[in-house]
Amino acid sequence: MRSGKRDAACGDGEGMECEVRETELYGCMVDGETQLVGLIGHDIAYTLSPAIQNAAFRARGMNWIYVPLRVPPGEVAEALRGLRAMGFRGANVTVPHKLEAARCADELMGDASLLGAVNTLLVEGSRIIGYNTDVEGFRAFMEEEGMDIRERCVAVIGAGGAARAVALAAAREGASPIIIFNRTEERARDMAGMLKREFPSTEIWVERTGCNTGGPSFRAALVVNCTPADAGGEWLFALPLAGLEEGGWAVDLKYGAHGSAFLREASLRGARTADGGGMLVRQAAASFRLWTGEEAPLEEMRAAYAAATTAKAGEKKGKTTGDAEA
Repeated sequence: MRSGKRDAACGDGEGMECEVRETELYGCMVDGETQLVGLIGHDIAYTLSPAIQNAAFRARGMNWIYVPLRVPPGEVAEALRGLRAMGFRGANVTVPHKLEAARCADELMGDASLLGAVNTLLVEGSRIIGYNTDVEGFRAFMEEEGMDIRERCVAVIGAGGAARAVALAAAREGASPIIIFNRTEERARDMAGMLKREFPSTEIWVERTGCNTGGPSFRAALVVNCTPADAGGEWLFALPLAGLEEGGWAVDLKYGAHGSAFLREASLRGARTADGGGMLVRQAAASFRLWTGEEAPLEEMRAAYAAATTAKAGEKKGKTTGDAEA
């Protein structure tokens, strides 16, 4: 905690010397004028978003702070009322609350309305507006990495909110066909219907993971794992990765997932690989612009992500070592 002194009216007296205190949190100095934003989630101990967003605020010299907000399932409406009451400018939303937040927002804009899922909230007076920056985040990430998917096949594993955002970004970049791999065919067909309504000329295929024992009938330029599955989930990845073209891309949306079973298998097949960190930083930058009206400092955000990922890996290693010694 840092403190300073200034002349001010204090209590009943005038011109008395008062102590003014500022608290340091996430490397930011917090006082009575600090603007608040946060992350609404449930199991959010893993999150690196505070490190990324607070690095951006420091880089821009802004008196803002981003804090994690743990919210139990079913309490999102209460949480949104709390944002308004406590003067928050907005918040990000992560699993499992993206669909519930979309239902609770006063208005949905753009991709949030299309997907029925919200990852960014903006407080405008008494109204809370829902946005989805995941689509733009993945599109910008593909552009940054030089992924050319126009008129080429993209395979998406999963049919949840993240998978829908990835598939929508791929369709906008001209990918065709787009193949949806999912354990439950009904959910995959619902996702396919959403894409077909928006892009009627794009080929959309649905495959049920683990059911096709034959070889792949496609060659994909990009395969994206949008599920939390890793070790033990290789059966989910077998067919999609078998169809990955030589020199194609494999992306695991879990950030810090460079050693995941999915990416290890993809590397063995000669693929170029990436985790979800690039998308995370890009969607964080889009949220930053919505809240502040300013361009995000991408280099500082990338550096913060890299440092936080390294620190998390060190914590995990230290915990494992400690348990072994005990």
